[in-house]
Amino acid sequence: MGEKERQDGFEAPQTHGEDASAVETSGVEGPREPRAKRRWPIVVGCVALVLALAGAGLFAWHQTPGFCNAVCHVPMDNYVQGYFEDESLCANAHYRAGTSCLDCHEPKLEEQVAEGLAWVRGDFRVDENGDIATVGVTADEKMCTQGGCHDMKDVIAATADWGGEAGVNPHESHQGAPIDCSNCHGVHKVSNMYCNACHDYLTPEGWTNPA
Repeated sequence: MGEKERQDGFEAPQTHGEDASAVETSGVEGPREPRAKRRWPIVVGCVALVLALAGAGLFAWHQTPGFCNAVCHVPMDNYVQGYFEDESLCANAHYRAGTSCLDCHEPKLEEQVAEGLAWVRGDFRVDENGDIATVGVTADEKMCTQGGCHDMKDVIAATADWGGEAGVNPHESHQGAPIDCSNCHGVHKVSNMYCNACHDYLTPEGWTNPA
């Protein structure tokens, strides 16, 4: 740099130094991607996995009596207890055979939503014992034979000549109209020998006769 340039307060451009600096920094990597952006796919994946496991667990729980008892609590207690413990009930026979609630009570979303809302509002009927009323709930042949649970031909054959009386079979109605299975078989209550409203057939042990 000349004397005159230094006196005037100006410096000449140092092109050589700048070129060297550019060469030194040319191999440096650019700015790294923020860690938060790199982590979000992992977070989303973990959340999805947790939700999937929770959903699977809820679905499994949903098929057990405990679910019904947890949702409706006290009004369902006797039904759940009978299912597990009362060997005089058909419900307990189903339990011992490995049959779950939803094998008979087909889960329909609209019905379950309506039942849940009725429970929240307290808008449901109970019987004299405080249990959820079963008015209008029946188990017919279609329900009991679904999924191959029961075969009516086998049932009819097993009860031929009932009580040692020739020609008597409680599973072959002579009324000209179908009789629901639940007319006799009380799944969640004591079974009743419906035929004996007119007849005097053998009453199975633990059953009652029509009043």
